[in-house]
Amino acid sequence: MADERTEQATPRRRQEARQRGEVARSGELAGAAGLLGALLGLRLGWSSVVDAAREMALWGMRECGGWEPTVGTTVGLIETALTCGGRMVLPVAAGACAAAVAANLGQTGFLISAQPLGFSWRRLSVMEGIKRICSRRGMFAVVRSLVKLAAVGAVVFLFVRGRWESVLGMAQGNALGAAVGLGGLIWGLLLRVAGVMVVVAAADYIFQRLEYDRNLRMSRYELKEEYKRTEGDPLARSRIREKQRALARHRMLEAVKHATAVVTNPVEIAVALRYDVEKMPAPVVVAKGRWLMAERIKAQARKHGVPVTESPDLARALYRSVSVGRQVPAELYQAVAEILAFVYGITGRRLPTGRGPG
Repeated sequence: MADERTEQATPRRRQEARQRGEVARSGELAGAAGLLGALLGLRLGWSSVVDAAREMALWGMRECGGWEPTVGTTVGLIETALTCGGRMVLPVAAGACAAAVAANLGQTGFLISAQPLGFSWRRLSVMEGIKRICSRRGMFAVVRSLVKLAAVGAVVFLFVRGRWESVLGMAQGNALGAAVGLGGLIWGLLLRVAGVMVVVAAADYIFQRLEYDRNLRMSRYELKEEYKRTEGDPLARSRIREKQRALARHRMLEAVKHATAVVTNPVEIAVALRYDVEKMPAPVVVAKGRWLMAERIKAQARKHGVPVTESPDLARALYRSVSVGRQVPAELYQAVAEILAFVYGITGRRLPTGRGPG
């Protein structure tokens, strides 16, 4: 059908969609990047986190033994908690935020659009909400969530089951060793969960890109209408080009009046040359044409007394290699000089010497 959207979106349509804030974006990818960034921040700032935790623990053991709820002790507790807590959280939060921002910028680039924030009655429609839930995107979101939950659950179960004896053994050791061992297990588990998140995010990103391209597809009618808006009506452009060609033909015929000679094929091609020894270093092609245009050039030349001479090889060479308004190339000087000598001979004019093709 003509209205089926089977054509790929044009750059203009993509730009208009981007201006409306419609871009291919995966929230799962930003979430996975945030988790990886948090783990990286924790890894890089681990010494700061441990120092802050130790400092907070020592402060608690030192102060809380004889702690009395006074203003000074309360303020000290709050300051210590905020300072140490901030030092513990800052590497994780900074890594998560930086990675999430980088993931979003990598997907959409720098984009600011207020249109998605505008009010729309369609957002309040129950039917529109049901359509969104039952759409391909909505169904994929449900399946994605179930797959992610099942995958994370399976990873946690397999990880804990394989290390359950080690966890039980930690309970029989000292507190420091148990803490270090438990931290290592938690770190390994988080890395595996992050790996699952990355796989799910990659699948989601691919789907979002494909769905975005699918929604931007255009019908052939839309493609033609956009082409008319951007390039203009083909009929109007055809008329403009025809007027431009007619104007160019008119200028050429006017230039034939002042030509020095016209070289012909003799029937198919006509090339008008002009040479002024005082102003031109070489002859210039002022007009050329084939068939009907050639006949008009010859008629214009005869009307204004411009000599017309036959030289099939030269006429073809000039027509193929020299544009209107350009000088004759050096390799054709000799042939053109012979034509000019012949013309000056039959007109009684003297052939200029010392410059140009002569």
